[in-house]
Amino acid sequence: MRKPEYYSAVYWIIRNSKWEILFQKRQNTGFRDWCFQIPSWHIEWKESMEDALIREMKEEINIELKKCELIHISHRISKDERVYFDCYFKILEYTWEIRNLEPDKCSELTVININEIKEKDLFWYDLDVIKKIEKWEKFSEVVL
Repeated sequence: MRKPEYYSAVYWIIRNSKWEILFQKRQNTGFRDWCFQIPSWHIEWKESMEDALIREMKEEINIELKKCELIHISHRISKDERVYFDCYFKILEYTWEIRNLEPDKCSELTVININEIKEKDLFWYDLDVIKKIEKWEKFSEVVL
């Protein structure tokens, strides 16, 4: 039996007063380019979830995180059989203006009403997780 390798990623959910969610549109990454995704990134070696969240929000969308809450963990097995633990954070307080700082990897940042997005334009597991979060579920398992 093969020894599993585990990967972790942090996802941040920013909602506006109309309950629309901030999404990024991927490009030039080699994975689901031109699809919308909840902003996220991998946790680096010996990095805490919170440190990854703080670093990536600053690097990708120009935000200094002030307050967040872990709201969901997803155990995901990808098509290439990588095992992921995805940690979703609700962003409660932040400073600075949201700005796309990685235009080579993200063609746009936009807020979308989750009920109006076309499933083909979104990572399907993001939609599944968002629906679970809206039902206050704290954990999910996803097998691609």
